Amino acid sequence: MLGRLDRNLHLILASVIGVMACLHAPSSADSSKLEQRLNDSLFEGVTESNRSAQLIFDAYLTVSDPPVPVGADFNLTTIWPGMPGWNSVASWAAANEQMGEALKKAEEMIVLGMPYGISNVSSEWQSRNIVIEVAPNGDMTLVDYPYLDAMDGVAAWATAEFYRLLEAEKYEEAFQVGLSLLRVLRQGCEQEMLDEKLWFMDTLSDALSTHRDAMFAYLGKIPAATLKEVATKEYPFLKNPPDDQRMKRLEMPEGDRIVAEEMLAATFGPDGQPDTDRFTEVFGAFQARDAPLTRFGTKQRWERLSSLHGSIDASQEKLTDVYDDWWRRWRMRQYESMMNMPTEFSRLNAVRFAAVHLAVQDLKEAFRSRERLIANFNGTMLSAGLCGYHETYGGWPVDLSPVYTVFAIKRFDFDPYNKEYGRLNYRKLSSRRAVDTEYGRVWLTGAMLYALGQDHADDGVTESSNDGSTGELVLWPPVRQLARDEKLID
Repeated sequence: MLGRLDRNLHLILASVIGVMACLHAPSSADSSKLEQRLNDSLFEGVTESNRSAQLIFDAYLTVSDPPVPVGADFNLTTIWPGMPGWNSVASWAAANEQMGEALKKAEEMIVLGMPYGISNVSSEWQSRNIVIEVAPNGDMTLVDYPYLDAMDGVAAWATAEFYRLLEAEKYEEAFQVGLSLLRVLRQGCEQEMLDEKLWFMDTLSDALSTHRDAMFAYLGKIPAATLKEVATKEYPFLKNPPDDQRMKRLEMPEGDRIVAEEMLAATFGPDGQPDTDRFTEVFGAFQARDAPLTRFGTKQRWERLSSLHGSIDASQEKLTDVYDDWWRRWRMRQYESMMNMPTEFSRLNAVRFAAVHLAVQDLKEAFRSRERLIANFNGTMLSAGLCGYHETYGGWPVDLSPVYTVFAIKRFDFDPYNKEYGRLNYRKLSSRRAVDTEYGRVWLTGAMLYALGQDHADDGVTESSNDGSTGELVLWPPVRQLARDEKLID
């Protein structure tokens, strides 16, 4: 997840430089235009009745305070019945069932549709910081997303309710709550800005992993029919129309392109060349944001660059080239030959198009986050099918072929890290296997399902990471729940 500290740091630094930046800051009219363009892109072809944000956040405002503040120690990856203070958490979940009703209604909608700009939400939302701030303090280089803290709260409640219902042996109701959260998070993946999309994709991956935790913890209790239902009829339809195993319907973020276009328009003069004062102030402040003490040295650099920089027409053309290149790659299969070629972004001239290079974030992280999401999406579906088979026949299959026939959908057996476009790796284990994880060493027994990870190699599953960055990504059994059972974490 994106850290709150990063978002708060941006606000603090923006306020530090705000006095100087406002000397040449874009007008409020420019900020309003940026908000309008972002909202037009977000809501294109989507009626208000198909946006879930109003339902979700109005309900969130009625939820009582949790027994522990939502944060690093209390969130969708740390909430479970074995945690300290579980009884208080369960009571809090039970007392706020209106949140579940809102999630259930919201899951039928198409997008979250959280609008850009403080003025575009109610005063009540503003008072609770359920906003997206566009150009705070007149700084067009900054968009901030404090509403994601409220989404953290929604996810925490849904996870607590999911486990509360499992503890009460209300398995269908539990998965209904869990699935509603997944669908709303999937809607949030269609927000326009890269930072938002990364947050929702990573949070959706985490939420899917909690379903695998629960399947393992309640193995032998959840009915086979429930597991079969979620594997074959629920998970495949997180998005309407449904995603396939490669998440082809997940759109590439375009909002940062709009912000970059408006930044260029605000910093070039009528002659199409950089306005030295505005160009220097805006881009110098942008680059110096994470190191405010270097601001004046950075400003001098951008003064020099303003005389060497390409025209606004050439800059806009390069910006279009960068996004067109990413757009083509986003829609390709992961390992086509073009994916190994340098991107238009990597080939940007760092002097002639310095403003474009700075204003645009590399989408490499978005590609990786999508791969992680695909692995979790497919792996959770197949894990449910495996558990359905186990509940029906009292053991694990030798391979996945009997699972495909009844308990899971074969086309979702796809490993996004396999360069040959192969399937996830499955093994029936004859003995327990030690795997080093970010929680410590855990022991796998019974059966194992995993993706290759970012190195694209099968290293024997001696190491696993939640994002596939190190070793393999073990999907079953869920390593976090193993770590809980082995008392490595609370």
